[in-house]
Amino acid sequence: MNNPATHLAPQRAAKIARQLTELIEIQNLGPGDRLPPERQLAEMLEVSRPSLREALHILQAQGLVQIRHGQGTFVQEPLVAQELRASMMASAHDLNELFDAREVLEVPASNWAAIKATKEDIRILRTTLNQIDTICAKEPIDYDQLQMLDAKFHLTIVGIVGNRFINQTLHVLQDVMKMSMDTTLRLPGRKEVSRREHNEILDAIENGDGVLASKITHQHISGARATALADARE
Repeated sequence: MNNPATHLAPQRAAKIARQLTELIEIQNLGPGDRLPPERQLAEMLEVSRPSLREALHILQAQGLVQIRHGQGTFVQEPLVAQELRASMMASAHDLNELFDAREVLEVPASNWAAIKATKEDIRILRTTLNQIDTICAKEPIDYDQLQMLDAKFHLTIVGIVGNRFINQTLHVLQDVMKMSMDTTLRLPGRKEVSRREHNEILDAIENGDGVLASKITHQHISGARATALADARE
């Protein structure tokens, strides 16, 4: 006689695997970041440790995490993202192409985020902007940290959409842009404009106004493009 629990076990593990994927996205964990210890994860998800381990092995088989015995579980960049990164790194891209790609990914994502954003998503975005304000208030400004927080803000918005391919593509694009150009935030007046537009984008998302959020996002990327191209011509 078949045991119903035997049939439910794979479904339970798959469900936990989906919860883990959502947790990785919510906490903005990237390749190389370590997940919380097993005991803590099991408590957070309210699941047994054996079920958790089975879910982690599912994610490892999908190439989303790497389990290192004695060290923990680490987020791993999926193979498709690795291949995309290798392809983009091997090709020469001008700034217009990179900014075109940002528009294609981020403008509609801002619209969708206004529909899907939770209170926790808004809290994370607001915290990121507060951290940006803190960095900008200090002299000298840590532009590496500022660039990282700027990227985190945009990646969080795309992450709200819940499309992992779009999210991974933007991660790769941000890395390529970082290698291809210095941050425009160093240029006179740009960080002040950026901070204002970031707040306007977040306000629109929080108010559920996707049309306005996407409009300001397009304006934001267009402004960064114009600044970068003007700087490149000098």
